[in-house]
Amino acid sequence: MNKIAAISDLKKNFIDQVFELTTEISANWPKIEKVGNGKTICLLFWEPSTRTKLSFEHAAKMLGFNVLDFSPEHSSLKKGESFEDTIKTLLAMKVDGFVIRHPEDKISTKIKELLPANTFYINAGDGNYAHPTQAMLDVFTMKEKFHNLNNLKITILGDVNHSRVIPSQIELLKIYSCLDINYLGPDSLISNKFSPSFSSTSENCLAERDILFILRIQKERFKNTDNLNESDFINEFQVNNNFLTRTGFNGFIMHPGPMNINAEITNEVANSDNSLVLRQVENGLYLRAALLSLIA
Repeated sequence: MNKIAAISDLKKNFIDQVFELTTEISANWPKIEKVGNGKTICLLFWEPSTRTKLSFEHAAKMLGFNVLDFSPEHSSLKKGESFEDTIKTLLAMKVDGFVIRHPEDKISTKIKELLPANTFYINAGDGNYAHPTQAMLDVFTMKEKFHNLNNLKITILGDVNHSRVIPSQIELLKIYSCLDINYLGPDSLISNKFSPSFSSTSENCLAERDILFILRIQKERFKNTDNLNESDFINEFQVNNNFLTRTGFNGFIMHPGPMNINAEITNEVANSDNSLVLRQVENGLYLRAALLSLIA
């Protein structure tokens, strides 16, 4: 197992192994085994990223890898070179593995076929299709708090339709028998395939939920047919203190980032004692180090 395109690629015993090593790396950071010595990893990000890209870069360097930071905007792609030829060029430069983010849905499946058997690869997000490492760090963070996920009650709030995190996360939660997942937000942001969903809030409607997983409005992925009244969204669904009081939510707040403060969440809630947002970021570093250690 050296290519991670989607959660469906993974067996539960491998994920368990990743989580165990993540815990070990967390406890021993920064004193971790330099498994990357003599190897080169290339980061190719066609879309902006802070958490994913920098955590992969930081983890790779701590593991001893040489890191190439490939910028599509400053490469021969701008001169007409194809994606395939770019990958072949980098392979000729003796790159051992790739972490790639790309706007095209399911391009990760093409990349797996393009790369030689001994070249490792991690999908850092492709279109609306998948973001496996974000799902893994999120579920790892949930397990830190709840250990057994069987009875966990999760509400996902916001722009579900345009999220690549949620399909990966749902698939991984099912592996751990966590099935009590519902959705909250405007109908325009939650299609019928995400069920059960609710398009309004009521008094104490979230009182029994353990985790509120909040998503930003991802305007960059909106199509011409998509529409949203942001003022209405903020009035009804912004997670602020009034929202928490009205819905009775007393569980943990999670958000995959980036957060749009004062849109889907307020600064006060994002930095509250019940917020796991920064723990997610920290765990992302450890988990990506663990994953690289196992597949490189």
